[in-house]
Amino acid sequence: MDRIPASCCPECRRIVVPPTAYCPDHPVRMDPRSLAGHGHVVSFTTLYSPPEGFSSPLHIALVELMDGARFFCHGEETRWLKVGARVAVEAVGGIYYFSHLGLVDRARLFWRRAGARGEKAAAIANSLLKRLWRPGREGD
Repeated sequence: MDRIPASCCPECRRIVVPPTAYCPDHPVRMDPRSLAGHGHVVSFTTLYSPPEGFSSPLHIALVELMDGARFFCHGEETRWLKVGARVAVEAVGGIYYFSHLGLVDRARLFWRRAGARGEKAAAIANSLLKRLWRPGREGD
């Protein structure tokens, strides 16, 4: 499972994704963290008139990671979603995407989102290689 970069306030222990230099609640520098890239859906919607720069329909979900951080992610569709559904989260080009935890659904999502300039195969290969090769997995 991918790791998601985050930051944590040393004073109030608030975890923020994507990471930020300073706590939104206190004037203190945040500590870097890395969170597990899976969680559950808190809320979701589909925007058929999305903000400028986004294509329609725009599927988004508020995802809470296992470590408590909440943030918005893009997705392939929301038809299968329900509050509490377990999803995987992965960053592609600085944008967070949610998908079912299954490998086929993850590959389909990142194939579509990686772009049409020859980056699709590279994005899928990188995603698959991350799961096949993990440092410290000797004897698996």
